[in-house]
Amino acid sequence: PEQFAMPEESINAAIDQAVAEAEEQGVIGKESTPFLLARVAELTGGDSLKSNIQLVFNNAILASEIAKEYQRLVG
Repeated sequence: PEQFAMPEESINAAIDQAVAEAEEQGVIGKESTPFLLARVAELTGGDSLKSNIQLVFNNAILASEIAKEYQRLVG
């Protein structure tokens, strides 16, 4: 949702820094995602986590709307 979006420049800077740190620290494989999510959240003061939570809520709402429409069409 647009109202929960972070400024592109700040989120990109946080992601770039987190990726660079992961590479420097040798974080690879299944450890990459948790490391990157945690580090980006830390670098953004928690704003990225708030945005991600709202994205999950929005996706759940969208999925339910799609399911209702599908049921209406085939039901």
